[in-house]
Amino acid sequence: MIERPVERRAPLPPVLGRRVELLGLLAFVLFAVVAFRLWYLQILTGHRNVSLANANVARDIAIPAPRGEIVDRQGRVIANVRSAAIAAIVCKELPATAAARASLYSRVGQVLKIPESQIAKTVGRCDSFAPVTLEADIPSAALVFLAEHKAAFPGLIEEQSDIRNYPDGTLAAQVLGYVGDLSRSEEADQNFAGVPAGDVVGQSGLEYTYDRYLRGRDGVERIQVDAAGVPTGRDLRGTLPTTGDSLVTSLDLPLEQEGLRAMQTAMHLAHLNGYPASAAAFTAIDPRNGQVLAMGSLPAYDPNVLSRPYISQSQYAQQGAGDAFINRAISSVFPTGSTFKPIASLAALSSGLITPSSLLGATGAGGCLNISHQAFCNSGHVDYGASDLAHALEVSEDTYFYEVGALANSRGPLIQDIAHQLGLGAPTGIDLPNEVSGYVPSAAADARLDREYMKAECTHGKHGAFCTSGGPIPPWTIGQNVQLATGQGQLQASPIQMAVAYSVLANGGYVVTPHIGLAVDSPTGKLVETLPAPKRRAIPRTEAANIPAILAGLHLAAQAPSGTSYDVFGSFPRTVYGKTGTAQTVTGNPHDNQSWYVCYAPDPKRPIVVAVTVERGGFGDQAAAPAARMILAKWFGLPERVVRGTGTTF
Repeated sequence: MIERPVERRAPLPPVLGRRVELLGLLAFVLFAVVAFRLWYLQILTGHRNVSLANANVARDIAIPAPRGEIVDRQGRVIANVRSAAIAAIVCKELPATAAARASLYSRVGQVLKIPESQIAKTVGRCDSFAPVTLEADIPSAALVFLAEHKAAFPGLIEEQSDIRNYPDGTLAAQVLGYVGDLSRSEEADQNFAGVPAGDVVGQSGLEYTYDRYLRGRDGVERIQVDAAGVPTGRDLRGTLPTTGDSLVTSLDLPLEQEGLRAMQTAMHLAHLNGYPASAAAFTAIDPRNGQVLAMGSLPAYDPNVLSRPYISQSQYAQQGAGDAFINRAISSVFPTGSTFKPIASLAALSSGLITPSSLLGATGAGGCLNISHQAFCNSGHVDYGASDLAHALEVSEDTYFYEVGALANSRGPLIQDIAHQLGLGAPTGIDLPNEVSGYVPSAAADARLDREYMKAECTHGKHGAFCTSGGPIPPWTIGQNVQLATGQGQLQASPIQMAVAYSVLANGGYVVTPHIGLAVDSPTGKLVETLPAPKRRAIPRTEAANIPAILAGLHLAAQAPSGTSYDVFGSFPRTVYGKTGTAQTVTGNPHDNQSWYVCYAPDPKRPIVVAVTVERGGFGDQAAAPAARMILAKWFGLPERVVRGTGTTF
């Protein structure tokens, strides 16, 4: 058998062979370098590298930024920060076992007078290294005790920290607001975008609206810790906190202080007259531009208490007694009574329904006018006879305006349209949270409320109380328009809305947007930003042309001998255009009447519109008007004097 010859492959070309040899050599060298490096790191320097790794862990601890100041139009401080002794917890230093921690919480709670549950809650949200405040303004006795027994309170430290301070306590509390820790539920608020939970932020009032300026920027303290998280004692380079900017407001601090005294005086006068006077509110604005000069509400809370790290339920309830958290100047609405009559007058004049010389009102004995088979009478059944507009405003003749309401009803929502034009029935746009709309009743508005009620309460098996009658509000009648013309019925407005409406009369026909923030300054006082002033909105010229006739009547009402507030303003040395209001509430009890006074005092440089209301305060001349006089006197630098009113006209 013949074998086949063995096949042989051709040798590699010399060039390709050299390349293969070089690649093999290179791979060997690289492997040798890696092996040497591993040997060097693990054998020669292994122990030193482990030590460096253990000691080179940096942790960041936030340093809270001091909050910026809130100042009045002259730079006087209304809110600032102050240094206070605080007690804080460093969670990393707490006992390891639950039993030991519970025992510690009990001891801490007894010293600081706070519940153990609150301490546990605070610990639950704290960082391992950053101190978390438990309580501020620690009494000196507690500080001494803690200092002498440090070993018994592991993790507890005492230090000085900046906390929010309101030097005047309850003054303008609802306007300023208060601060507190940002909760998880508040993180979705766009006002706090990017702010971590636990940071101190504005919770209400100006503190909330302008939080982004006032808050500042937290600093960072960087510390070095080992692998177990124990600080090595070495501080790394961090950043200092940046103090928040200051908010310059349109408020006038002395006028605010006088406004508070004026509200307290009004309530006291109401008490002397036998009325319970449970609350009060006022606002004062510049009618030219809407700048709020002062604003207040009683009862009030102390924002210093609410801004503390811990407040008990009983303390919170005490601060909020009588709905003290509500800013009644913007967040409560009331029937306006006769302060609405100038608005009804403008509607009647502008529509051609009446002229300033038109004679309307009751002319028979008893001072009553029959409309649609119902008698509508003047307050006290006084017979003023037929009056022109000026005299009707002077004496606040109800039957004049009852007739205006009856005439207007046949022409559609004349009064309602003017009321809306002047800012009633909608938020004014003031730069404060929680403003309400109020309500201007009309056939269309009432029908809309009924539909909303039916949709909410009378669907999906629900059976509300008014489902069978079509809603809670009865069909519109002429009587409702008659009531509206005198500020009664379902009409609801706030003091700020009435101040805006009267500002239209004061400035010749422009609707202003009330605002408080004017500018933002740096902590050193340098202007950062001028806050834009809202634009005014003009009412039609045909309507503005009728304002002088209304002002003439308001001047008589305030300072003519027959005027409803002459006993308060007759001796006032400045020109005043004002109107009393005594609004009957839904209870029908005279002791629940809402006391009002809205007025305008002209001045080339310092004009002012003031609106005051006292809940359950009785007649406008007896409670609200004296308070308004006190505010005007302070604004114009006149001697402070309480002048009691005796008028009993609605």
